[in-house]
Amino acid sequence: MWITMLLWIGAGCQGSKFHTSAPPEGDSDAGVRVAITALEPGSGPASGGTAVRVIGGGFTEESAVSVGDAACATTTYLSPAELLCVTPPGPVGSTQLRVSEAGATADSEFTYLAGDSGDSGDSGDSGDSGAVTSPVDYCHIQYPCATTTTAGMESELIYVWVYQATATPGAGQGPGIRVDLGVGGEGTDPATGRWVWTAMGYNTDKDGLTPGDLSNDEYQGRFTAPGAAGTYNYAARATADDGASWLYCDTGGNTCGGSGSDDGYTPDHAGTCAVP
Repeated sequence: MWITMLLWIGAGCQGSKFHTSAPPEGDSDAGVRVAITALEPGSGPASGGTAVRVIGGGFTEESAVSVGDAACATTTYLSPAELLCVTPPGPVGSTQLRVSEAGATADSEFTYLAGDSGDSGDSGDSGDSGAVTSPVDYCHIQYPCATTTTAGMESELIYVWVYQATATPGAGQGPGIRVDLGVGGEGTDPATGRWVWTAMGYNTDKDGLTPGDLSNDEYQGRFTAPGAAGTYNYAARATADDGASWLYCDTGGNTCGGSGSDDGYTPDHAGTCAVP
């Protein structure tokens, strides 16, 4: 759980990977405060294109965001505590994401990963590992179908079921499975829209078609509600190949009326988040 805090410029933050810097002494903007307390997610492919929610404080519509030496491909102001940066391409390894605001700056560590999860490439050769993409077989939002969350705050726990024939059956977490929870604009496509994704954690096993088969893995997690009032959609995505391919999950199961990923993702069957 991330706790959003505003840190005054110059406040002691040694030992943290989040940093702020003050304007020079005597600068007319010396009262400006800007801080980063979290990046969601904190890593993405070196090819760029990751939508990163920058959480902190002191942001305005004039805030500039860069990763390493390059400006974000797009920067979207969401609220005084949230910005959205779509990352530019960058070299593999750790670098700094920086918010600049009226002469003050705040930095946080962002990591570029090898590979390009947004490029399917040619069939047969999938990069230096030679791995072949392997989509997850099935997933759905189990509960709840709708929620109400205060702007900028974490949602209640959301539960997602995932099935992968080669991984999830049996006791314990299936190896190689990753599940993210996302929130985005109502009616938008989570595969292409500006959704913000947060990793979910394994919770327990759930039976499939046969009692006791423990075919499904259940994941749980929370998303941070956007900073503006309105209605939003939430969904999950699952991968068995470290993000080379994703299966998008809307509602299903006994408590929600859809068919999960069996009939593809549709906004009509997405989770609905009301932000008063």
